[in-house]
Amino acid sequence: MKIPDCQPCLMTAPQTTPLRVLLAVPETPTCAKLKAELAICTGVRIVGKADRESEAMRLFFRMRPEVLVVDWRIAEHEPARLVGLLKRVSPGTCAVAVVPGVDSMPARAARALGADHVVVAADLPDCLERIAADAEARHRH
Repeated sequence: MKIPDCQPCLMTAPQTTPLRVLLAVPETPTCAKLKAELAICTGVRIVGKADRESEAMRLFFRMRPEVLVVDWRIAEHEPARLVGLLKRVSPGTCAVAVVPGVDSMPARAARALGADHVVVAADLPDCLERIAADAEARHRH
């Protein structure tokens, strides 16, 4: 399946181990299902989970993931703020924004603030697997 807004990130770390992913998602039934789906993704390892922006930033600096996945509901009034903060402090980190629709206001905000990928929740597992595969292929060359 082709994911329309999921192109390879410019990741600097060579990929000989699974892609290290930090999830910044609220505690909702939908997000719980998403976490379960991501747990079985090949080439992806969830290194931390946060349900608040402040916790996500703290974990980001402690865990040093290659990818930060940010659900728009983590801060509904400013859905892309965390993406913007991340891109200012760590521009090489891959930011994936999970939004309600690819043309929604949260999606537009995430793109404007530098998200590397903007996807709906159903496409996130495929997007992360593609990022992991692309990183592994770059490492082999």
